[in-house]
Amino acid sequence: MIEYYYEKEIRTLNENGIKYLVVGGVAVNLYGLQRLTRDLDLMIDLSEEHFNRFLKIMEELHYFTNVPKEKWKGVVAIAFRTQDDSDKRIDVFLRNPIDFEVAYKNRKTFETGDFKIDCVGWDDLLEMKNKADRVRDWIDVGSLQRLKELEENEKKNK
Repeated sequence: MIEYYYEKEIRTLNENGIKYLVVGGVAVNLYGLQRLTRDLDLMIDLSEEHFNRFLKIMEELHYFTNVPKEKWKGVVAIAFRTQDDSDKRIDVFLRNPIDFEVAYKNRKTFETGDFKIDCVGWDDLLEMKNKADRVRDWIDVGSLQRLKELEENEKKNK
């Protein structure tokens, strides 16, 4: 599963007390809808001290971005890549699409193997997907809602 591909990065965030939420395709996978995704999308606490700690961790993990810092104020998200594995990419919102503190309180923590992953809550995931207003996100919303219906029907029939 894709979350294991990013295990080292997630463990490092956890070990360093970084407040993050997995969003996007990996979140969709964690909720049970298996679909292809290669990047790890994150919302993080954007307070200055916290964000600077996050950047230091990215550097220690050998991640870099091609977006110069002076342009960060003008973008919604930036992609971090690593030379250690050219397929790995972590996209981080610089302007969170929903209130981070509220979403963090509503988070769902998944236990995967022997590590935990803080993921955006169900309702917040659907809100973010609807706000993105892209075909891929509409498909995700419909598929997630159908999956939930199937799970609820299965529980009723037991």
